[in-house]
Amino acid sequence: MAVLRSRKYLQLSDAEILERYKNQPTGEDLYFLQVEIEQRDLAEEALQVLSQVNKKARHSVLYYLFYALMFGFFIVRFGKDFI
Repeated sequence: MAVLRSRKYLQLSDAEILERYKNQPTGEDLYFLQVEIEQRDLAEEALQVLSQVNKKARHSVLYYLFYALMFGFFIVRFGKDFI
């Protein structure tokens, strides 16, 4: 079966294909990138790239300390009203 491939993506290197796939394209771009990934056997590399992108963003320790401090201020200010 003949696969329709984009000339734009045929000219790109493997690294450029993976970089564009990392940006999570949609529509026609996604289709042609998936075709190029299949044709160049880059499926494993594409999965690695997406796993790096999809890692959860974690907050720093200072983020949690700030909210703990704010909670402490709240308890000090309004604690007598609830007891």
